[in-house]
Amino acid sequence: MTKIAQIKKMEDTEEFINILKNNELFIYEEVEGSSIFVKWDGTHFVIKPKSLKMDELNFIDLTVQKFYNQAYIYLHSLPNFVTDLVNTNWWFCFEYFPDNQPANVTYNRVPKNNLILNCIIKGSKWEYDYNELVEYSNLFGVDMLPIVYKGKLSQKQLEVIDLYLNTSEEDIKYLFDNDNFAYFFYKILNPKIDNSFLMNKDNFNDNLEKIIIKIDGKSKYSFEILNPLYQKMNLINSTEYVEIYTLILLKFLEFCQLIDLKKYKITKYTKDELYVEYISLLFNDFMNDTGSSIKKWDFNIPQFFKQDKFKINVGLLFNEDTKNYLLSDEKIEYIFKCILGSFNKKRKKPIGIFNDITISLFNRFVDEIDLLLDDNLKINKEHVFQSGDLKNFKDYFNIKFNVDSKDDIYPDVFDEFGGEEGGDKKGKGGKKKEIPEIEINTKPGIDEKPIK
Repeated sequence: MTKIAQIKKMEDTEEFINILKNNELFIYEEVEGSSIFVKWDGTHFVIKPKSLKMDELNFIDLTVQKFYNQAYIYLHSLPNFVTDLVNTNWWFCFEYFPDNQPANVTYNRVPKNNLILNCIIKGSKWEYDYNELVEYSNLFGVDMLPIVYKGKLSQKQLEVIDLYLNTSEEDIKYLFDNDNFAYFFYKILNPKIDNSFLMNKDNFNDNLEKIIIKIDGKSKYSFEILNPLYQKMNLINSTEYVEIYTLILLKFLEFCQLIDLKKYKITKYTKDELYVEYISLLFNDFMNDTGSSIKKWDFNIPQFFKQDKFKINVGLLFNEDTKNYLLSDEKIEYIFKCILGSFNKKRKKPIGIFNDITISLFNRFVDEIDLLLDDNLKINKEHVFQSGDLKNFKDYFNIKFNVDSKDDIYPDVFDEFGGEEGGDKKGKGGKKKEIPEIEINTKPGIDEKPIK
């Protein structure tokens, strides 16, 4: 991975300035999205959230929340003439924007098709080759790193950067002269640009964390010029939410100890689908048994859950009774989210009101569910884990492309597939390319409105 040299203020900046002076550079704004790592394996896109060490997104993850809907649907809508050009041994690192505020910064708009290509990972090497990033961002139909400057810096630019690095944190505000960090560096590096990335005209990101400098063609090192005035979002004390979360799990666990777990008929064909189906059936009986008391629970739903991107993907549920419960009350939907996202993996240590005994009981129940699901699999388990889960999720969407008279998809991906709003470029034959229409399949159990 790239080694980082963080630069805020230094005793002696001469060596750093000399590095900048003698090299071709590309300098870009740090963008605060949600990192995803994407690989085309020849049949479907493998998507990992946050880190390469994380597990691949599966059907359960996608059902628990809508957060990754747009990235998943878009990537799997890419036609063969795109995926045929993607190296199956590489990982592509994107910043993903489910909306205009995935982190600390509120942007005025989202990037093209909600994605920004950051780098390409080849084996253990993280590559930031400018021309390659341009090529693959065009291929995927997404934005790339927001380059502010490319080339060698002038003497005047070097002097201003040197001045900034040697200005104390207390005096930084005076150096900005009522403008912000982003405006200051954009005007030094590229005064022709009248707004920072994903902002409206004449707007500059007022909470930009850093400017990143890379030596063009040499990805081994990066230099970060940090904004000492950067502020992260204030995190609310989550103790109350953790206690409510574990109380929900405990009540559900207590209920499940009193029933015959084998009485439910589950019919799906992949393990993740079986899990969602099974938990839904358990939840229905849980609500039938304790629903009246659950509705009287006096607790606050976390504020984040009120955002649509964190809601349950109701359209992916198979059980109509479960969907009706969720649509009847936001509190019930939150309870189901906690349950659905928790009983498919063991816990290692106490949390909230869970103690060591509770953890042991919880983990035994997770094992019971796992064995029960294995007994119900109708296809080879290994095949399901390797290819079935995500491919099955794709089957829940109808993805339509505009085609010509021969039923061929318009092929000019570089300029037109997922083009920017307001563009007027034409495809071959003079026909205008439109963004593909994607809508949820209206198979039984899926009744949400189309996603446009």
